[in-house]
Amino acid sequence: MAVGAFAAVPSRASAQLIQQYFSPAIPGYAPDFKASVVNRMNAQNTQAGVPVGSLVVRPKITESAGYNSDTLAVPHSGSAELESAAELDVNSNWAQNALGASVSVDNRRYFALPSAGYTNWSAGVGGSLNIGQDKLTLGYSRLALNLAATDLGVIGVVTPVPYSVNDARASYDTVFARFSLTPSFEYENFEFGKSTGSNVLNYNTLNHQVESGGITGRYDFVPGNAALIIIRGAESQFSVQAANEYQDIGAYAGLDFAGDEIIQYRALVGAETRHFAHSPSADQTIPVFEVNAVWTPTELDTVTLSGVRRFDDPTSPFARDQITLDGRVEIDHELRQNVFLTGYAEAARSTAQPSTPGEVSIAQTQVDLGVSALWNINQNLRGTLSYGLNNSTNNNRSINATTAPTGYRNFSSDTVLLGISLFE
Repeated sequence: MAVGAFAAVPSRASAQLIQQYFSPAIPGYAPDFKASVVNRMNAQNTQAGVPVGSLVVRPKITESAGYNSDTLAVPHSGSAELESAAELDVNSNWAQNALGASVSVDNRRYFALPSAGYTNWSAGVGGSLNIGQDKLTLGYSRLALNLAATDLGVIGVVTPVPYSVNDARASYDTVFARFSLTPSFEYENFEFGKSTGSNVLNYNTLNHQVESGGITGRYDFVPGNAALIIIRGAESQFSVQAANEYQDIGAYAGLDFAGDEIIQYRALVGAETRHFAHSPSADQTIPVFEVNAVWTPTELDTVTLSGVRRFDDPTSPFARDQITLDGRVEIDHELRQNVFLTGYAEAARSTAQPSTPGEVSIAQTQVDLGVSALWNINQNLRGTLSYGLNNSTNNNRSINATTAPTGYRNFSSDTVLLGISLFE
């Protein structure tokens, strides 16, 4: 979500978008697009943290309680919900260079369905080093997460499936007057476990690693406004199911205009090709794009638009790969001093080649709607009230209902949460 304070009810139409779990407090993982007016106002109402020498420590604890009408994407799976989250960020306060670390945990419990509960946690560290006009950035994160039945493109899951991610990345930004070149490299390793309950399914066929590298060329017309060209390649190795292994190559071009105070946007369009080295599956070439736009018509209002079409790794043992199309609009409004309102609508579709030749494609469409209210009670205390609706439709007639009972089912989930956050 664009408003981090409302993360208690995240948009679920996101497939396996690992990027959403990385902490922006870590150099190398921070988003490169300016946040909404609500995020900026929240930052103004938040204390600067606790100085410890040349470091700044920012702890945060959140408790949220409410009700989820469909926790497992199957009938009669509604339950009262309790979410406990904690985060600790540490950042350097240096004039030159930067160092940051973050640790977070998110525990969700459903009183009527204990098997639906899960715990996510993450830890990471990163830094940047200025070398003249150039900048070297390094980062590493370890994440322990769960696939949920209500996630986009996750077929076959009833109870949560645990998985872990190790992510390491590096980039080097070289500046030549208005032009800059940034080569980058990233390594990711994914390991999946088993679901629990009566329908145990081993997801270890999704275990894999991905090496990706690319180069970004940027030309600044004026500070903050630039043209971009990106060339990126990736290769995967699957430890159990070699037929899923692929090589990707993609090229993108676009504009990054963040210099205006009223309208900021980033738009990239291009094409990406995926080749399967050990499978009869045909190569795929698709148009891809990424669009982010922030419009601030007044000091009290922000409209945020985002859209993406891309290849994803499979999030189901029944899928060879996935193509995700996602669009979202969000409106943020400051109702009065320290009281903010948010409304959003999002639609997404995931389409995947089946892992068994001859079967039809696996497709799922999700629509998310939500509203939230946030109250900065004081500099250390924040309250939230949120409602979210997740409606999902799928055509997975090629999936055997015995081994994947969610494959035939559509579902609609309502979530209401009341939360309180204590931070420094």
